[in-house]
Amino acid sequence: MNRRNLLAMMAGTAILAGGGAAYAFPDKKLTIIVPYSPGATDQLARVVSAEVEKILGKTIVVETKPGAGGTVGGNYVAKSSAPDGYTMLLAVSSVQNVAPHQRDLPYGFDDLRPVARLTVGPNVMGARTGAPFNDLKSLVEYAKAHPNGVSFGSAGTGGATHLAGEAFAQAAGIKLNHIPFQGVTPAIAAAVGGTVDLVLGYASAIMPQVEGGKLLAIAQLGDKRASVLPNVTTLKEGGVDLALPANIGVWVPAGTPDDVVATLESAFGKAMQSDSVKQFATKNMTEIDFADSKTFADILKKEDVFYDALLKSLGMSKS
Repeated sequence: MNRRNLLAMMAGTAILAGGGAAYAFPDKKLTIIVPYSPGATDQLARVVSAEVEKILGKTIVVETKPGAGGTVGGNYVAKSSAPDGYTMLLAVSSVQNVAPHQRDLPYGFDDLRPVARLTVGPNVMGARTGAPFNDLKSLVEYAKAHPNGVSFGSAGTGGATHLAGEAFAQAAGIKLNHIPFQGVTPAIAAAVGGTVDLVLGYASAIMPQVEGGKLLAIAQLGDKRASVLPNVTTLKEGGVDLALPANIGVWVPAGTPDDVVATLESAFGKAMQSDSVKQFATKNMTEIDFADSKTFADILKKEDVFYDALLKSLGMSKS
């Protein structure tokens, strides 16, 4: 029996000495791995984990393990952690369904098991002021008349905002000129300064510039209008058949027992209904959209197929 199977068996069948009864999960502290540098995602993790602690009655440690677009932390949970539910990953779904298609990694899609989706961004497409378009329809019309005449800034080649821009261009039947930056902040600064025409990123980063009159909100990328962005149209409402919600959720290693996943799923579901999490979401323009393990798994499988095809069409797939 290999180590992972042995750990899984022990996790599901541990017996109290002399008691003859299976222990109740959890019986010790838990850890949430955030695979990014400190910022918005680990702040969300800390607020949510504080509520999950109350529900489960055990301490939860939030630890950041940044590197390689989230794959260092993703690999740590997928391959270096026991499948017992005590080590979780809180991340954007691209760690599971984008990165493994881009390059050879120690883990793959099937090495992580979804527990629940917590939020869906939202992501927004902003345009520089003075651009030759002022809404989604006029953007598409202008881009069709001027192939590669519209530029968009992203947080880097192969990242989520780059792929979102390319997916939008394909769905709209246009060609955009991609300009990569080292992060969303310089990409937004370039759009504000007029160096690029469009920029994509979280609402929390773009909307303050919109409210200050320095950018124009062209569209949000979710499948429906986020409650925190009721006045910003979706791509589908603007005639582009595409939805790319930024799914942030929780995963455990594959092989984690069903009852453990169910316990965690329930705890996170209750936590997302708490006042503290709702207040954090409103303040940070984050859309709470909880999905249980099965629903989230179905969403991720569809995304995996979509990004596999997109990356191949862009010549950015490892296969």
